[in-house]
Amino acid sequence: MRKIGLLIYLIPLVVISIIAWNDYAGGIEEARNNPAAVHNVFYLDKGQKLISIADGEQGLQGMIYNTSNHQLENDIPLASNIFKDIAAAYQNKQLIVATKDDNDRLSVHAIDATGNSKELSNHSIIIDDYLRNSTYMWRNRLVLVNDGWTKQSKAGLSEIQNGQLHSIDLSDSSVLPARPTNIDNTHNSFESDVAIPMLVATLKDGRSAYISGILDKQHRPAVYVPQADLVGYEAEEQAEQQFVQHFQADPTRLLQVENDYPKQVRFYNQTTDQLGALLPTPQPVYQAQILLLNDEEALVTGSTTKDEADGKLIGYIYNEKTKQFTDISPLLTNKTYDQITKDNFTFYKENTTTPLYYSETDNSAGWFNPQDGSISQITNAEVEQWQASDPAKQKSWQGFLAYLLEGGPIVFNLIIWLIIPFLLLVIPFVIHFMLRRRKTKQLQKGVVTQATIIARAETGTFINEQPQVRFTVQFEDEGVLRKVNIKKVVSYLQMPSIGDSAMISYDRRKQTAIFLTTEDVPAQPQSHVLYNAVLQKIDTYEQVNRGQALLLHFELDGQTYSVPVVQPNGFQYRLWDKANLIQIAGMTRLLSYGVLTDLNKKDELTLQGEIISIQPFAVQIHQRQLMLMEVLVSQNNQRIQKVSSQFVPSQLALSVGNQLPVTVKQHEFQRDLRLMQGKQGSAKVIAVEFNGTTGERPLARITVQRGDAEYVLEQSIEPVYGVEVDDELWIAYDEQTREAMIVKYASM
Repeated sequence: MRKIGLLIYLIPLVVISIIAWNDYAGGIEEARNNPAAVHNVFYLDKGQKLISIADGEQGLQGMIYNTSNHQLENDIPLASNIFKDIAAAYQNKQLIVATKDDNDRLSVHAIDATGNSKELSNHSIIIDDYLRNSTYMWRNRLVLVNDGWTKQSKAGLSEIQNGQLHSIDLSDSSVLPARPTNIDNTHNSFESDVAIPMLVATLKDGRSAYISGILDKQHRPAVYVPQADLVGYEAEEQAEQQFVQHFQADPTRLLQVENDYPKQVRFYNQTTDQLGALLPTPQPVYQAQILLLNDEEALVTGSTTKDEADGKLIGYIYNEKTKQFTDISPLLTNKTYDQITKDNFTFYKENTTTPLYYSETDNSAGWFNPQDGSISQITNAEVEQWQASDPAKQKSWQGFLAYLLEGGPIVFNLIIWLIIPFLLLVIPFVIHFMLRRRKTKQLQKGVVTQATIIARAETGTFINEQPQVRFTVQFEDEGVLRKVNIKKVVSYLQMPSIGDSAMISYDRRKQTAIFLTTEDVPAQPQSHVLYNAVLQKIDTYEQVNRGQALLLHFELDGQTYSVPVVQPNGFQYRLWDKANLIQIAGMTRLLSYGVLTDLNKKDELTLQGEIISIQPFAVQIHQRQLMLMEVLVSQNNQRIQKVSSQFVPSQLALSVGNQLPVTVKQHEFQRDLRLMQGKQGSAKVIAVEFNGTTGERPLARITVQRGDAEYVLEQSIEPVYGVEVDDELWIAYDEQTREAMIVKYASM
């Protein structure tokens, strides 16, 4: 009997040990077969070390490898937001990596070849925009500009040079005479044909101020505020002259690619605005591009033939001090012209070291030593395979022991046959049965509605090692704003956040509620579309920014329907025009107005949106208050930010962090994503045409001018801001198709 009892006692231990080993081995295989995605790769120490910037558990991680044996030597966590964009430079034989965290705070690391990492920032610098839109490279300096257009940040200029970070608050009265409300770079301000890069700021008092794009030896920018009668090119020219004197720069022998075919490099005198002789490269370079590598050297790359499609890539490092050329063409052997001219392909070189490095985001990296011809190149995919050779991803008894010490079954092996089967089998079934029974009764008695989580706290009770949490939710019921507590067992990994939306069933008699899953929620009443309603009357309300609040009264089949809207300047709602209306939950809104839009829903896409900011206006029409919301719309790992104004029922509680469905046209959403990944800049509106609305947003065809190029924007606009001729918009644009979209309105 004792032997039988011992056998029964040992069987669970053997079984759970086998399960534990299989789970451990499965985790190892999972890690090996699914390496962390590598976004950027950089060589260091003449190719002996390699740094990959890859996905980490919380943001990004820098992984330092020995290139001779592919072994991981160090792992450096890097703060990052969901966009995971970085800025990089080589300074003092270190790799400088700049990222942003979820709170838009700048994080800068200096990483050397030994794997040591020094954080240069104190997380006090905020960058409001995308990092790639706010960062400029100038002669191996990283320059970061912040507009300071949000309430929690200030306008600032930061520079990382020689492994040191310096920042200046541009809102400080000792720097500028008034607070800047917008900062932009001037034309070609960070190109090779400018002696000193320059920014232009619009000040709160209406004046403009020019700011040098780099800092001087006292870590301050040069500033020029023109007189009131000096504007445009003359003011910019005066600022250039002052900045050249301030930094003691030479503007007479700069480099510029000629505009005309075959686009060779010539010397350029910024003072006289004259092109000079051709740069005497050892072999002609056509369809050229120039990159300022450091304070003494520039890189010229291009084609051996006038038509780049027929030639080979060629490149030279030109030393502006010694006038010598260094051929780096071997590094370009397996590259294409289109590849090296894209924004994600960047070369790096310090003037104190010999190697030339390059990094191509999401693709590859390489380095070249012109002195001895040493060269090495690698793809991101190859680096991902190196992760599999990490000793931590090899099965071993030492690794299995570490797995058990993290909380595996060995800790509970003495009582496993008594407690674990009971907890895993009996209690979950009982709890599940009771909860389902209670939920069924609650659904029969309750009212399904949407609520917002406004508070949460653990009760101290744990079930299956998961905490029971008391959530406080807020919702509207019969015109009254109510609050109720709901207890629920949740996983720490799936813990709802304050501000999240949730569906609940509310029992009015007991004043209790429960959370609902998707399967629990009954089918919602479908929306009702009213076609060809006629506009019979227009009531005028307050002015809202550059728009006018109106209440439109439509008539259809003897019924009157009222819809509040905002009418922007240049667009007009007219009596007797027709519209399609939509009714949802008793509320009437515009579906389309004027030229009635295509109601075919095959191209419609419903995505998840998250409210990231709310601006209420004082305008209230029929118990509906005007709200301006910024919403982050997501599809898979792609996100885009949209701004939208709506008249929201006054009793409806909205807050930052709320999730809500957003319906978009699929082809328009894909176009916007593509444009947001391209270039951005300011443009002047030269023509605006309106053609009806989609929803309450006027449909516009906007022609803008940026430099010598014109772009066409076909999109709906936010009526609270409006778009007018001579507005300065911030756009994302495609130089090939001449398409564009609005990123920031003139009045934002």
